[in-house]
Amino acid sequence: MPGGPVATDDASVLRRSLVGLVVIAISGLTAELLVERHWGTAIRLVPWFALIALAYAALLLMRRPTAAAVRRARILAVAVMIAAAVGVALHINENYVAGPLDQRYERLWASMSEAERWWSAFSKAVGPAPTFAPAALALVALVLLVATQHHPALRAGSIRPPSPPPAAPPPPTFPTIVT
Repeated sequence: MPGGPVATDDASVLRRSLVGLVVIAISGLTAELLVERHWGTAIRLVPWFALIALAYAALLLMRRPTAAAVRRARILAVAVMIAAAVGVALHINENYVAGPLDQRYERLWASMSEAERWWSAFSKAVGPAPTFAPAALALVALVLLVATQHHPALRAGSIRPPSPPPAAPPPPTFPTIVT
């Protein structure tokens, strides 16, 4: 990398490994969205934007990030986690709505308790939407967030410099006796 040697301490190696894992996971999730043909409506484009945000955040962390870049990556990771949580809820709801239409459940659905219906929707026993796909997106964002913990750029680029240690008290003065 230009700009000096790469840090080889354990924390830096682990941090780079986590970012590499994020890049691999982004590739896998992109393939999954392509196979599922996850597009066509505005809401179905949200995970694509989330993947772009994660890729940008990973890129920010790859090359000697500044404190502002680390903070930006954190904000993007948290935003993706929120979007992923909404995605899990939407997928569960989509499966729940599909329950009475499902060939296996059309006769059972009306006699099932609410808890059984929601469990069937959550576990994808009913409905077409994979509930854990958005959760995987949240996990990738969490890994990226972990990669920013105790980042050296945050120490070097803090807004407020650390307070200097308190000054030592002056030595005691004794009255001089003049004779």
